[in-house]
Amino acid sequence: MNEIVTSLLIAIGSLFMFVASIGILKFPDFYSRMSAITKASTLGLGMVLLGISIHFDQVGVFAKAFIIITFLLLTNPVGAHAISRAAYKQRIKQSGFTIIDELNTLHNKVEQLEQQWSTSKADINIAEELINEIVKLPASHGGSFSRAIEIAEEVASIQPAVGHRLLGTTYAKMGRFDKAESLLKTACIECNYSSQATLALTDFYVQNNLPTRAIAVLEEALKHHPNSYEYLMRVILIAFDSGTSNKFAIECCNRIIEMSQEAPADYLLQASSYKRYFVERSSGK
Repeated sequence: MNEIVTSLLIAIGSLFMFVASIGILKFPDFYSRMSAITKASTLGLGMVLLGISIHFDQVGVFAKAFIIITFLLLTNPVGAHAISRAAYKQRIKQSGFTIIDELNTLHNKVEQLEQQWSTSKADINIAEELINEIVKLPASHGGSFSRAIEIAEEVASIQPAVGHRLLGTTYAKMGRFDKAESLLKTACIECNYSSQATLALTDFYVQNNLPTRAIAVLEEALKHHPNSYEYLMRVILIAFDSGTSNKFAIECCNRIIEMSQEAPADYLLQASSYKRYFVERSSGK
């Protein structure tokens, strides 16, 4: 039985490596060849090693095969990614069959937005889109947190609340918790807890696993906008996901139900359903 399994594994592994060698010869560009040699050869060599270890049926051989296979699985994809990225940075041409180049598309979009922003500093929407796109780019293609902060500071000089919100979200992506929190709180106060600023601070807390603080922000926002279905429902969803603030969540459900004449039907249905859940959770059922 071991001989059959060994033969199958080695044969299949050899087939994968043979397919990889064909891919190197036949595929049209560097990137597709890298894909072929990495995926097929890794799987092929792994199966050959597994077949050999079964054939010898020794603990030492199994251990060595396991170490080699693990090493291959960890290093081959990373190495292929690094080599392909270096090739892309050197502008190695892609074949005519390549129809998607997301990085180049993003780079071109950022350049276009930069031109638009340079000629229309009053258009805050362009600045916000530019910041969101520029932080997605790698540094090798023009991505820069410092540039995003620079643009956000320009926006802050025109519209402080929007600029501070953009600065806060940028610092959050940089991992600067205290700075981001301070700026997002400032933005909320400056714009009287508008939807964009409030949800930006709420999302910031949720992403950092601080649901209680997120609900506290929404509670404060509801003092300024007591009939906001968006804020009420957001409290309910955060409380549901985090298992906290049952009492306030039930209160929010009741407020939506009480506004049955104005609230959208789907909000009413969700509020009723969540209320039953929170009541059962509070009673320990």
